[in-house]
Amino acid sequence: MAILKDTEREQLRQLVKACLLEISKLKIELKKCQKESSKIMIQEHTKLQEMNIVQETKLQNKEDENRKLMKLLEEKDSKIEELQKVKERFKLLTQKPKQDLTSFQSNIYLLLPEKEDNLKNLYDSIIDLGFNELTPQNFEHALRNLERKGYFRSREDNGIIMWKKVDKD
Repeated sequence: MAILKDTEREQLRQLVKACLLEISKLKIELKKCQKESSKIMIQEHTKLQEMNIVQETKLQNKEDENRKLMKLLEEKDSKIEELQKVKERFKLLTQKPKQDLTSFQSNIYLLLPEKEDNLKNLYDSIIDLGFNELTPQNFEHALRNLERKGYFRSREDNGIIMWKKVDKD
């Protein structure tokens, strides 16, 4: 290799120094950019977390509101169901009595459940329907009259009289 002249060597040395100085400046600039980028990322991450918390809160509020609305709907459905039962009972109470029954006997026949049951349970169910003045003795007498006319059937089961409605439509 040819020997460089001193001036060329000096120029080369100065060029290397300039390059190293430029590299040093670029490294400092890069570190600044990295720090700023890191700060911006931390800020963005913080903002994102805050937005996430706000969204979670909104979502929780919506879920709470949905639960309240579902509860209101269930209550409404329950009330509608109860009103339907009242409507059916009213229809039964206001219809024309069966030909061979009194209005009271017809009401008892129509309102009592289909399943076989003892006198006490049947009496409780008719009292629950609003026949508050009815005594157990009068109720049993009405059932016996309905049995005589073929609308109810009774049988004894271990000393307890069981009553069953007979379908007479």
